[in-house]
Order: sequence, then structure tokens, then C-alpha cells
Amino acid sequence: MGLFGKFLEKIKNILNNISGIKIPPRIKDVLLGILVGVIIAILSMLGFFQKFENITVDSMFRLRGERSANANIVIVGIDDKSLEVLGKWPWPRAYHASFLQVLNKFKPKSVVFDILFPESDPDGDLFLAKAAGEDKNLYLASYFVLNEPTETISANPSPLPHLNYEIKDSDKFLHATDLTLPVAPLMNAAKRVCAVNALTDIDGSTRYLPLVIEFNKRLYPTMSLQLACDYLHVDISSVIVKPGAIILPLRDGDIRIPINSHGEMALNFYGPISTFKLYSYVQLLHEYDKSLEEGSGSILEDLRDKVVFVGHMATGSVDLRITPFSNSFPAVGGHAIALSNIIDRDLIRRAPAACNILVIVFVSLSLGLLSRRGKKMLVNLAIMLSLFFAYAAFGFFSFIFLKFWIHTFTPLTAILLTYVVIAVNHYEAVRYEKRILENELLIARKIQQSFLPKSYPDVPFLEFAARCNPAKHVGGDLYDFAALGDDKFGVVIGDVSGKGVPAALYMARAISEFRTVSRIRNDAAATLSSINDIFAKEGMEKAFITMQYLMFDLKSKRLIVYSNGGHNTVLHFIKQKKNVEEIDTKSGMPIGIMEGADFDNKEIHFEIGDVIFLYTDGISEAMDKRHREFGLDRVKTILINNAGLKAEEILSKMFDDIAKFSKGAPQHDDMTVVIIKAI
Repeated sequence: MGLFGKFLEKIKNILNNISGIKIPPRIKDVLLGILVGVIIAILSMLGFFQKFENITVDSMFRLRGERSANANIVIVGIDDKSLEVLGKWPWPRAYHASFLQVLNKFKPKSVVFDILFPESDPDGDLFLAKAAGEDKNLYLASYFVLNEPTETISANPSPLPHLNYEIKDSDKFLHATDLTLPVAPLMNAAKRVCAVNALTDIDGSTRYLPLVIEFNKRLYPTMSLQLACDYLHVDISSVIVKPGAIILPLRDGDIRIPINSHGEMALNFYGPISTFKLYSYVQLLHEYDKSLEEGSGSILEDLRDKVVFVGHMATGSVDLRITPFSNSFPAVGGHAIALSNIIDRDLIRRAPAACNILVIVFVSLSLGLLSRRGKKMLVNLAIMLSLFFAYAAFGFFSFIFLKFWIHTFTPLTAILLTYVVIAVNHYEAVRYEKRILENELLIARKIQQSFLPKSYPDVPFLEFAARCNPAKHVGGDLYDFAALGDDKFGVVIGDVSGKGVPAALYMARAISEFRTVSRIRNDAAATLSSINDIFAKEGMEKAFITMQYLMFDLKSKRLIVYSNGGHNTVLHFIKQKKNVEEIDTKSGMPIGIMEGADFDNKEIHFEIGDVIFLYTDGISEAMDKRHREFGLDRVKTILINNAGLKAEEILSKMFDDIAKFSKGAPQHDDMTVVIIKAI
């Protein structure tokens, strides 16, 4: 079982424990929403979802598509072609000196070498230092060795300019314990020397770039921040550092750069490296030679007043990074992106952690408030999907149009999990209620069964068999045997309209009224007439009962007086004819429809071997899975073929054949049979 499965199992255990607690359903849904929201929020604070949030924001960049970077920024790559022409790396410093002289002929604003020069090359260093000193526009790279903060001051003090900021114990800026600098001649000749540190996220991708690094209790600007300050004519000492932002003071409005607690800015990627003006190192040298030979213009003219970054781009270089648009993005491009973001004010703002936490709890709470109880699964699914896609659209459009990065994956996960938990809770609540209802219905079934006869009449020359199978726990079918005076007894069978509990209650009353009336009425038709008048006056609206009543004369042994109140015909198997006859009366409407209805009597002569078969329509109308009815003809055939058996055996054979016919199809109506056989 995975982590998600274990989470759901825990939630299910909680739901099992609280499903019976008497809390209003809407309040319970809200509390569950808050519970899930808080759990997801805690996991989010622990960084559980950070990887997925990073993947989500990468997808947003790709969905947004590529955009053009600042046109005043140019990247020159030391690519495979340059290494092929000029030889393996490292090159003599004289190559870079010559290259810098070529660039400076076309007056770039700044030339940034994203290359470390820590080792000495005496001749080459002097040559490069001389070239750098001519225009004083060269920026060289340094590198901080990052470690956990300590109280020890490095023995290698930094000669670099630092921000006017007092380090506090609560600060969480990236902390350096040592510094790698260019050799002294280059340090002295360069306009600036700045750190080019670039960190990766837990998945190996680059999404942030540090703007400041703490070293020896001072805060130093990295290359991107220093370049932006020089480009915008802002003195580094006037830069303001506040929680969550670095502010560059300008006359036409300050630039507020959002940063995290480590002093890193989120990069607003433009696309692959080709979104910048991009040239090859050796390409520019060839273009310069070509311009000298032909005396014509050159693409080098594009470098005038531009910030020119020079860095590694060759295959297999350690300076390649993973970004939303490329798995081999040159590290020099990260500094170019940061500079372009700052000077164009094209900055991404990240939502504070507290905001993300509140959003998680809010969406879970909202779903809890909006959920509906009862048989509304599709409604709840529609609500969940609406909230899910609404928040997904909000997160996407906030990022694309407002450049506001708010957590998206985690709240969407909270919505899905809240829906699952609430749905499971609804299911468990329904199961709990169903168990209670089933227990109550079992009790009701036992009560209803108590109204039916517990034994058959003791008549020596008659066999009896009866069975009542409700379609649900309880039903509306009934039968009864009544011991009457004057050597008579009666048999009644009935079917209340409808099914379930209402029909069962009506059935109980019908048996009670029959037992009362049959004792004072010595006639079948008169008995049904009295019962009809009672129910017509005091019965439920739109409810009725079909009923048959047979009175047996024990003296004659062979005479039955029969009356019918809208019920099925009586099936009479006559042994002498080996045939089944359907018997009905001329009049007799269902019980309870109209007061004063007429009912007739009819005599049936009952000989040895004859069988009287009383049934409700659930028998003849039993259906298979294709909705075909069992039919009265099958009932007659079974009766004819098995009339020689005992009454109980005939009954069992009838129900067995119906079960085989139905083949597992659900019983759609109550089924009741009473069989009387003359012996």
C-alpha cells in the first residue's frame, strides 16, 4: 500500500469512529474539510509537496510559451565549434585578451566573463589585464564556498563591495565560509568582480538565483544584482534589503525585487537560451576577421551599448543547468535572465508561506461547505470539479498575467483529497444509517411475520401449505386462516397496493380487520363487504387491497364458498379432469376504493385429489433478467405436473421453478401462495 493508500486508510478509520457521532451532516463535512486542509497544510510546510509545486510551475512556463528577453543583453557562448577551432579548454588568457579587444572596438556597455580565473598565467594575465584596463567595462567572476553559518571569521577577507546591511541572527541568507577570486592582476584591472553562485532545487533544476550572499558578517551582491545596479546607475551601498525584498532606489520609482529568506530571486524564464541574442565565441572572431578583409559592416555592431555575457555552452560542460525549457541551459543564461528580469521589472512574486497555507485550508473548507448530502454523488462531483478547475485557472492566470506564483498543486491535491474523504464519510454515514434501517426492518419483518399464521388448521381431510416472500424486508401480501363457528373455517389471501413499509402497515391492519369481521359474518361476500366499507371510510388515500376469501364447510367436506375482491382468479386443479380451471365471481372490486361495493359468492365443489391454488400477482409476474414474465400458463403446468405431490412439495416446486426462471434477477414484487389439497 502506497503513502496515499495509507493516508486514505487512516482517514477511513477516523470516519468509522465518527460516523455515528451525532453531529449535523453539514457541520461534519465542514470539519472534515478543515481536517484534510490542516493535514495537507502541515505536509506542505514540511516540504512534502515542493517537488510537485516545482513541476507545476515548470508546466506553467511551458504553457505560457516563449517570450523575448531584453534586447540589450547578448550572450556569447564557448560552444563545441569554438572548442573545435581554438582547442581544448582551458585556453591561454591571451585568447580572451584578444577577444576582449575585439569586443571593445564596438563599445559594449559591459562585458561579463562567467569564467573563473583563479590560476596564474603570467603573460596572459598581463595581456588580459591591459585589455580590461582600456575600457574598464570588464566584469569577472568569483565564487563563494557555501556552508552552514559559523561564528568564525574567514582569514581570507573579501575585497569586494558589500551592501550597507547589518546581519542579524534571524537572517537565513546563504552563508559563505571562503571566497575564490581571480588572480591579482585581473582583480585590479576589472571594473567589478562578483560571485556567480547558482544553486539547484531538490530535483536538480535551477529556478532561483541568489542576489546576495553572507560572508564575514557582511552581505555581498552577486553578479546579477551588481550588474543591475550599474546598469540602472544605483550605488550598491544605497540598496535596501528588507524581509522578502531587495529594493533598488530610482528616481522614476523604486524596483522591488522579491526574494525568499535565502536572498534568492525566482527566475522568470523566457524560453531556451536562444530567446537572447546569441553568438558563438569563434563566430565573432571570424566576423571580425571578415570585416577587416571586406571593410564592411559586421554583426559585431549589434554589441554596441549592450551587456555581453561570455560563458560555457559546450556539450558536457559543468555549467549546463536544467530549466523549464531545456535540460542543458547554460549557467551564464541564468545571470542574463536575472538581469533582464530586474531592469525590465519583469519579476515573479511568490506568495508568502502563510498565504499558501490559508489557501489550502480555504479550498478544503469551501468544498466541505458546498458538498451536498443524500443521493447527490454527481452533484458533489460537479462541485468538486468546478472548484478544482476554477482554482487551477486562478493559479495559472495569476502566474501568467500577474506574475504571482501561488501554490497550485497542493491546493488542487487538497480539493481532491477533501472530496474523497467527504465522499467516503457520506458512504460510511449511509452504511451506518442503512445498518440501523436494516435492523429496524428486520424487527418490522419479525413483527409482520407474527401477523401471519404460525401453523396450519388441523383438518384431517385437507393438506395446507403457504409461503409469503416479500420483495423487500417487509411487504403488502397477506394470508390467514380463520376458525369459524358452525363447523366452518376460512382462508384469505390479499395484496396491498404498493410495497415496503407502508404496504406492510396496511397489511397488518387488513389481517386485524379480517380476524374481527370474519368472526361476526358468516358469509364470504358479507365479510369482504364489511371490510371494504371499513377501509373505504378510514383507509389511506389512493391505497387499496385485493382480497380473496374462501369458506370451507367441514360438514360437507366438499363445498367451498368463495368471494373475490379484485384479486386474481382462483386456480382449481380438478383431478378427475386432470386440468386447471380459473374461478372468479361476477362482481367484486378491490377493497377500500368505494363504500357500498357489491361482492358475490360462488360455490366450488372440492373432491379428493383436487388442489386449490391461491396466489398473488408476484408469482405469475415474476421476471427474468430480460424482463420476461413467468406467466400463468407456467403456473398451471407446474400445478398439473405436480398435483400428485403433497401440498408442501407442490409449494416448494413452484418457488424453485420461479427461482430457476429468474436466474438471479431481483424480485420486483411480493410473492405469496396458499395451497389447499383434498385428501
